[in-house]
Amino acid sequence: MRITPDTVVYVHKASTGTPEHGLYAVVAFSAENRTGTPVTTATSTGGFRWKAANGHTVKAGNSKGAARIAPIGFHDGGPTVQPHTFRKNAIAFDITNSEKGGTLVYVDGNGDAFRWKIPAASSGDAASALKSALA
Repeated sequence: MRITPDTVVYVHKASTGTPEHGLYAVVAFSAENRTGTPVTTATSTGGFRWKAANGHTVKAGNSKGAARIAPIGFHDGGPTVQPHTFRKNAIAFDITNSEKGGTLVYVDGNGDAFRWKIPAASSGDAASALKSALA
């Protein structure tokens, strides 16, 4: 599975309500399965996390509002990616304003961690579309 984060937006409100910690960080990413068998993401043993510069780490969907964020066009649903497919998806974190610009961490089912530095300002090719989908 190839995971590629490409867009982040920071919003103080989404269709699911207001964040408990002050800010939603929503990251859009592509998930590509180049194999001949389905791949299931292992969120029970790993999954996505947001690590702030101060070291504070939270799991994706860490509040009631963040857990319900599923923007149209950025959420294909379910943890399984079928063979030879490419999906667009989004994950949300409920963070404080000072935790913007963190590191996105994905821990796979084997316990291997993959990291991407996320900008402190909304950015990426799909930023405006993602922000609109969150309204």
